[in-house]
Parts: sequence; structure tokens; C-alpha cells
Amino acid sequence: MDNSKDGRKAFVLPRTVSLHEYSDFLKKIKDAKKGARIEIDFGNVEDLGAAGTVFLAYLKARHPNVEVTGLRDGWIISADGISLDGSAADLRPSGVSQGARLENLADKFVNLLKNLRRFFALLTDEIYYTLQSVWSRKGTYRGQILQQLFFMGYKSFPIVVLISFLVGVTISLMTADQLKLFGADIYLADFIGIAMLRELVPLMTGIILAGKIGASIAAEISTMNVMEEIDALKTMGIIPVKFLMAPRLMAITLAVPLLVALGDFAGIFGGILVGRFHLGTPLGSFLREMLTAVNLRDLLTGVGKTLVFGWAIVISSGYKGFFARRGAEDVGVATTEAVVLSISLIILLDCLFAFVL
Repeated sequence: MDNSKDGRKAFVLPRTVSLHEYSDFLKKIKDAKKGARIEIDFGNVEDLGAAGTVFLAYLKARHPNVEVTGLRDGWIISADGISLDGSAADLRPSGVSQGARLENLADKFVNLLKNLRRFFALLTDEIYYTLQSVWSRKGTYRGQILQQLFFMGYKSFPIVVLISFLVGVTISLMTADQLKLFGADIYLADFIGIAMLRELVPLMTGIILAGKIGASIAAEISTMNVMEEIDALKTMGIIPVKFLMAPRLMAITLAVPLLVALGDFAGIFGGILVGRFHLGTPLGSFLREMLTAVNLRDLLTGVGKTLVFGWAIVISSGYKGFFARRGAEDVGVATTEAVVLSISLIILLDCLFAFVL
């Protein structure tokens, strides 16, 4: 925002500033009359970023008449912070006081609370609009659920089946040798059945979906945010959360049971191969023993856990995408953070399920 008073031009920067906006401010400074008093207020800026750091260093080196206000202690750099020939120097703040450290710690705590509030606000909106979409499809694209189901289900099942099979073979080989020492070869069927249905397949499926689907959702929505397509949806009277997230939550709900069923089959099949060719256990004996140890509850437990994992992936990835900052670099940051957050939530939820179940 450009304010002019008392012969002084004052620029108040917004909450987030992109590289192009910094360039526009630099053009305005160069176009100002020589000797004019110019003030730039950074008080509203949340994160200085690399572009803001370069902008400040350039101002201090080439435009000493510009007065900069609103800087935080951690942002203060000298004019020698970046040399104009492109070589970067040490930009770490020097001489930060104890009060400044406490203030930075308090800012981080406040930002954590703000992010939690945003996350749960988005979570409630997604639940509400998803349930609403079950009865009314108004405000959503008609074929988007099938499109997302094709991507999340059909495009994901080869890697889910392959990883589940390899995990089943690996775990079976490691367990078979130990059981063989005690003459308990047949109990490999019990171990593989319970481990695959209740734990390994849900966990591996969740991690695979976090890397494949979570990254895709975060990259797509953050790019739409940077390109101001989400603002365009609001201008057209479309609710972005309902338009973008409701079909994805409905699609992951339909895709997960099929993926888990295929993964369970592949993992148990890997155990059957190890039992048959490594231990000499007949197929019929293996299946009869496994069915004495597992039941329908184990299968439903694995499906239920993976459903919760899938919802956590979609919601956390959408959160990172919707609140990405307005810059090309931030698309990559949002995508990476979405995958890390999704996997962290999966591990945390899996621990909670282990205690409860």
C-alpha cells in the first residue's frame, strides 16, 4: 500500500510479499524523485524469506535514503550481508538479546496455536461439506469423484500390491528361520495373517498414499493458491473447500477398502510362498492354520485404520495447500511439508490404535 504524507512516500507491505511485488516496490523507489524521503514498513510481513532478505540488503547498499521500519530482531542484517556480485555471506543476526530470544519463542508458540486453529477450522469445514455433498452435489464437479477414484485407487494399486507382497516375503523369511529352530513352522501362518491384516498392510498402504496422493494434492492446491485460482473460485461463488476437498475425501473413502483387500491378499500370498518353498508347508495346512488365528474383526480393523490414515493424508495435504504462501518456492515447501505431516500423523495414529485396540 502506498501512502504519501508530509512530502514523504510510505509503503506498507502486506502479510505475504512475492518476488514480483518486491520488484514493483523497487521500481517505485527508483521512480521517486531524487532526494525524496521514502519509508517502507515491514510490520505486517509474517516471513521475510530469501526474496525479502535480498531486497533489504539491496536497499541498504544502493538506497541509503530509504527508511525501513517494522523489522523484527531476527531479520536485522547489515548492508554487507549480501554482496552485489551474487556471492552470499553470513546473514545470521548477531548480538541477539535474551529478550529477543524469548520474543521469538513466543512468536513461534503463537504461530503454532494459529496453525492449529486453521487446521481444525479447515477440518470442520471439510467434514461438513463432505457430508453435504453426499446429499447435494451442488458446488462440485460431477465427474471429479470418479476422476479422483481412478487416480487414488487404480493408479495406486500396483505399487500397494508390490510393496505388500515384498514386505510379506521379507517378514516371512525373517520369521521362518526362528520358528524352524523350535519346530513351530506351522505358526508362520498365524503370524503372517495377523501381522498383515492388522498392522503391516494398513501402515505400508498409508505411507505409500502419503507419498503419492498427499504430495499430489498439496502441489495441486498450493499451485492454485499461488496462481490465485482459489480466489477466482470464490469470485464465482464456489466454495473452494467443497469444490476441491469433498470429492477427494469421498474418493479416498471408496478406494481404501479395495487397496487394503488387494494388499492383504498380496502380503499373505508372499507368506504362503515362503511357507511352501522354504519350510515345505502345504497350502491347505497354511490356510487352515491361518484361519484359526484370524477373523473378520482383524480385517475390519485393518480397513478402519487405513481409512483414518487416508482421511488424515487428504486433510493434512489440503491444509498445507490452502495455506501455502504466494510464491513458486512455497509450492515445493508445501508439498514436502504435506508428506512429512501425513507420515507423522500416520505413525501417531497407528500408535494410538495400538494402545486402544
